[in-house]
Amino acid sequence: MTDYPAYRTHVGIGNLDMTAALSTVFPKYNKVVAVSINHPDTHGVCLLPEAEQILVKTFGEGPGLNSIPYFKKRRTDKRRKSHRITFRMDDEMHTKAEVLREAAGAFSWQELFEIMLKEAYRRWEEE
Repeated sequence: MTDYPAYRTHVGIGNLDMTAALSTVFPKYNKVVAVSINHPDTHGVCLLPEAEQILVKTFGEGPGLNSIPYFKKRRTDKRRKSHRITFRMDDEMHTKAEVLREAAGAFSWQELFEIMLKEAYRRWEEE
């Protein structure tokens, strides 16, 4: 958990010094945001890693800065069917496709598409 007041105390700066250093790079960082980051339990706000790096470069290392990476590593997709296909169609084609889906006995569009692909692939192999 971040503790920016502890960091400021350790490096010997005030809230205004920290605000001045960060507002040059982040124009929307102001006193209101500074108050919010001073109370992360209440407001749930913390600095970006880039902002913390600016503080370290300007004032030096100290306790209280966020030690966990901001962006978590994306997990791999563990779905059995991991490929997604999306497309759009006009109203007339959608109506025809809906009739075809019902006639094929497919519950979903994915099911209809898989039926159509299997049939097309079977015909292709016969040629």
